[in-house]
Amino acid sequence: MRFDYVTTPFLTQSTSRMAPVGGGWAIVEALGERAEKAGVEFFYETTARSLIQDARGAVVGLRAVGRDNALREFGARGVVLASGGFQGNHEMLAQYFGRQALAMRPIARGGYYNKGEGIRMALAIGAAPRGDFGEFHAEPIDPRSGAPEPANFIFCYGILVNSAGQRFTDEARGPIDAHYEAVTRLINLQAGGIAYSIFDAGLDEVPNWRTGMRSDEPPIEAATIGALAEGIGVPAAALERTVAEYNRACGDGAFKPLAPDGLATRELDPPKSNWARRIDRPPYRCWPVTAANTFTFGGLAVDSDARVINMDGEPIPGLYAAGETVGLYYKTYVGSTSVLKGAVFGRKAALHDAARNGASK
Repeated sequence: MRFDYVTTPFLTQSTSRMAPVGGGWAIVEALGERAEKAGVEFFYETTARSLIQDARGAVVGLRAVGRDNALREFGARGVVLASGGFQGNHEMLAQYFGRQALAMRPIARGGYYNKGEGIRMALAIGAAPRGDFGEFHAEPIDPRSGAPEPANFIFCYGILVNSAGQRFTDEARGPIDAHYEAVTRLINLQAGGIAYSIFDAGLDEVPNWRTGMRSDEPPIEAATIGALAEGIGVPAAALERTVAEYNRACGDGAFKPLAPDGLATRELDPPKSNWARRIDRPPYRCWPVTAANTFTFGGLAVDSDARVINMDGEPIPGLYAAGETVGLYYKTYVGSTSVLKGAVFGRKAALHDAARNGASK
């Protein structure tokens, strides 16, 4: 596998990004093929349900269910839990996030299969939880789209309003890659978990803005703010008032779209810290925005060898965890670390278990 710097949809960035060449699919293909050549047997359509322990408390296998709800058991000298988080389990989402979980959806279709079984089965035998169970890596997406990751990373060039037609956040605190997550979580807290990103014709003055708009759905357009409000279903008078107040607070400084330009509003609450230009040139355009759950933060405690730790701070013999099954993040996600968390902790688990069982590296 090769990792390299990659182009991103962020028009403004606080850091560069790296990723596996070919994406996560390339990792699955490369390592899966290598495992099959080494004689590894895969059991498809089979879901692990619980762990098996011996009299000493060591994990020695797991119970699973296959097609037609057929039960089966697997014995093992070690078990590595690498089944992701729980963004595809609405019962767990509601438990940790409350009613707003209903407005969340996984960023990609594969997220629906992340049901949290690995986390639950380890907690059931006394594993310690780690990570922020009340937060998730949030991305702003167009809820109308069925495309993978239909993200909206250009909202900073317009304004965001909720279903009452009111602004609720500073849309442009700084580089979009450093702040979109915090803003998206605020979107999730609005009524119905939805907001509307509103622009005028000035959006076309942002170079390559379509790079940051991944939705395959066209914007709702109108010749007036009132007509746009009707098109998106928010109170026209409220949206007209919001836009008018915002326009009065905008200055006349130089607009520099590819870097934070300090073009801020004056005496407006909430403020807009950058790219604050009047919205007064039709056509007016809007893309709806909701919070997508890329992955959950809560998971299992592990040590530097990826061994799962129990509530007393001791490793559970024979049990490991990797990837998003590991609880690592608090409050915010550190870019470019999610895929590496799987690769690094997975390798650490394999090396430790191989050494524990007398196998060669």
